[in-house]
Amino acid sequence: MTSAPMIEEYLHRLALSEAKGVVLVTELIEKHLARYAFSSLNVLAGQSLSLQTDALFERLVVNQQGGYCFEHNKIAYLALKHLGFDVRSVLARVMLNGKSTNPRTHRMNVLELDGETYLVDVGFGNKTPRGLLNINQRTCTIGHDTYQITRNGDVVTVVLHEPEQPPLTLYEVELYGVVEADFEVAHFYSHQHSDAVFVNNLVVSLITASHRYLIRNQQFLVWDAAGHLITDKSIDSVEALTQLVHEVFLLQPPKAVLETAFAQVAANAAA
Repeated sequence: MTSAPMIEEYLHRLALSEAKGVVLVTELIEKHLARYAFSSLNVLAGQSLSLQTDALFERLVVNQQGGYCFEHNKIAYLALKHLGFDVRSVLARVMLNGKSTNPRTHRMNVLELDGETYLVDVGFGNKTPRGLLNINQRTCTIGHDTYQITRNGDVVTVVLHEPEQPPLTLYEVELYGVVEADFEVAHFYSHQHSDAVFVNNLVVSLITASHRYLIRNQQFLVWDAAGHLITDKSIDSVEALTQLVHEVFLLQPPKAVLETAFAQVAANAAA
């Protein structure tokens, strides 16, 4: 299967409407987030993850194994290009821990449309925005969340303001050009290096219009649309993890991946 039929299959599964422009891209983001879960299961299980188009679509779209930013946002990039949009991929520095020395390990997309420039992200886990962020505006509001946007040359800083929560800097997006090899290097570090976050932590998330669902190591958490935590429970067995992954996150990873990931999480907790 060549890339065009794969992209068509992905778009078919999203069941997009006949909308155009910003409305269409927003719909793609919302439906992708609600159908294709963010997941570090394969990374935690020690899998080598190819970013070649055929392998990528087979893993995420056909086999429903989930993935992280380098996988999700490449698929979104290819889909938006296929739909005729002016889009490019960039790297960002994740700032959730506040450290400016963090490496650039987040892939996302920049969309030029009708004289405006937008950030498009479908792969930032539980904190992924549910829509487009216009970097020409100082703030963007999506539902109950407000994003403060500061541009300094080719660097855009995005800060999330959630109800009843302190401001959280998500990332510093670097707008200048990169090539696919740059993503391969960052991807290799992110899923192979012993210090990388997803090599050491289980993170699975799914975002719908009404809820944000998250597995963080041995915890299962759910927030409602207003940002209120409504579920917080422990995951005490691989069977419980498997049920959640299948029923809540709509994933079908191999049994061996689930067993290896759960064992690694348990070992980390006991260390």
